[in-house]
Amino acid sequence: MRYSTTTLFAAFSLSFAVMGGCTTDNSDAPAPPTSPPAGFTDVTATEGADSLPDLPTGRPGNLALLEPEEREVVSAADARAPGIRTRATQLWLGAADGDVSITQLRHGFSFGFPIELARFREPGDLDWYTARMAENFSVAVIESDTKWARVEPSQGVRDFSRADADVAWARDNGFVVKGHTLLWGLPMPLSSAALPAWAEERFPDKNLSTEDAAALRAMLKAFIEDSVRHFGDQLTWWDVTNETLQPLAQWFIDRLGPGIVNDAFAWAHAANPDVGLIFNEWIVEVFTGFPSPTAAEVRDRVLALLAAGVPINALGQQAHFAPTIAFADPDFPIEGRTRIDVYATALDLLAETGLPIHLTETNFIAPVEPELRAAQAEALMRLWWGHPAVEMIVFWGPWNKVAGRDEFDVGFWDNERNITRHGEAVFSLLNDRWRTRVSTTPDTDGLITFDATYGDYIVQWRVDGVPYQAHFSVNADDSAANFALRVPPAM
Repeated sequence: MRYSTTTLFAAFSLSFAVMGGCTTDNSDAPAPPTSPPAGFTDVTATEGADSLPDLPTGRPGNLALLEPEEREVVSAADARAPGIRTRATQLWLGAADGDVSITQLRHGFSFGFPIELARFREPGDLDWYTARMAENFSVAVIESDTKWARVEPSQGVRDFSRADADVAWARDNGFVVKGHTLLWGLPMPLSSAALPAWAEERFPDKNLSTEDAAALRAMLKAFIEDSVRHFGDQLTWWDVTNETLQPLAQWFIDRLGPGIVNDAFAWAHAANPDVGLIFNEWIVEVFTGFPSPTAAEVRDRVLALLAAGVPINALGQQAHFAPTIAFADPDFPIEGRTRIDVYATALDLLAETGLPIHLTETNFIAPVEPELRAAQAEALMRLWWGHPAVEMIVFWGPWNKVAGRDEFDVGFWDNERNITRHGEAVFSLLNDRWRTRVSTTPDTDGLITFDATYGDYIVQWRVDGVPYQAHFSVNADDSAANFALRVPPAM
């Protein structure tokens, strides 16, 4: 076997170095920096390395199933999203052995779900639900237990015990809590919780006498004020009104006039000026098949209320993507779907109110075919993520077994806790595409620079073989996101 001169020289040099005949002079290498640049926030590290959460991910939805015009508005939202949902972030570590792992543990964006403890009847179900909700979401909405029929089933006797249990569970598990809803004029049998049976029986006619109108108004005022005061700062948000423009939900307005909406917000605000108040409404561009209200009508109504000084803090848009009649007739075909480009126009109209938009009661129902439903869900989520007005998305039944509309298989998990196809599409966004993970090494100044999605983070690294970790958060309202990760001095 013949060797080249280059090969022989390399082998000789290696042998000489191993025998100690040659050493590398690192005296000119820069020493690790001992302090960060000015303006960095100190974060003290701890020894150890916690295990990281194993969150569900899955295949994205196939947007090739949608029309070119729909894909175009999604692409535009994708281009806007980094400027809305991320921030340039710097970490200073000084020195590190090898790679540094940066993992986002929790979203800063508000993703939510409903809670009604009475739905959990089988052992282990609530524990499983609690763990899954805590891993993926941050806002718990009291599904029905704060509605008037639940709180006051008998006239003059208010019972908050069911809602108290829901709220305690949510707060004990670290969730922000939202109440739903204080004024909803949908009579039975369309809703069993919106209106107490005794109220419908006592005030059956639209044309109330002056005395009866005053009595109903006083009862409603007492319910709203007592509810808001009862929970106080345990709740961050209230859906004050629900469907006040929806033709079937006019019970209060028929009897007390449209000004009752202004009154409801005023009463809630007076009872707790610090709680966020939401005007929640459906739109026909989503809940198809009814003549009203359109997104433009909702926009105009909210602008008129704001001009009248009504204290509205956010606009809730119900996101039941289904034909209206399907809610009354589950056998109604739901193959049709809302086009994403048409809906994008409606979303922009709602944003003209200048209010943050909360996507409430989100169900991906139509279409029923799994791959097309997954594509629809993916497109809507990406549109919302890339829209500057969207502040919260509440999924109305992530686990189908306890979902209010389980007949449509709305859950991200099915009844047996398996992830559904549209659940995969959602989790591929929440836990992969939109969840920042970085593995890198500091530069010569001890710095790591990356774009962080808003949320809570853990950093893990080693110094002289010892594992360390530190936690920090990147928030939209921070003036900067620069953190100096300090290893505690040796004892």
